Amino acid sequence: MNALTAPQADAATGTPFFSVKDIHAYYGESYIVQGVSFEIAEGDIVALLGRNGAGKTSTLRTLARAQDPQLKRGEIWLGDLAVHRLKDFQASQHGIQFVQEDRRIIPGLTVEENLQLAQIAEPKGWSLDKIYES
Repeated sequence: MNALTAPQADAATGTPFFSVKDIHAYYGESYIVQGVSFEIAEGDIVALLGRNGAGKTSTLRTLARAQDPQLKRGEIWLGDLAVHRLKDFQASQHGIQFVQEDRRIIPGLTVEENLQLAQIAEPKGWSLDKIYES
């Protein structure tokens, strides 16, 4: 066990694939993400729904460990990896990445072509085979 791993996290304990425990995040003094918690089992498909301004994007940015909003409290776990202790580039190296709503993709390319283009530079994240398996 090290500073990034949970003391009892393994497949035998039933640890979720991804879990979020009571996260709270801020843009400066503005309290945006307030007490979000959930667990996702491996193979699950999840959607985050809500009205405009409800904090969906801010929650996803927090999970990806973006600099803003800043996580002030709570835990984010990828299996036994303490994501809440990582910087954004470190989370990305473990496959946790945030794709903007309609930015940072190249119109005219297929989804697969955009994913292939993202694999050119390090960190590469999941391979296309891994994405198709999911």
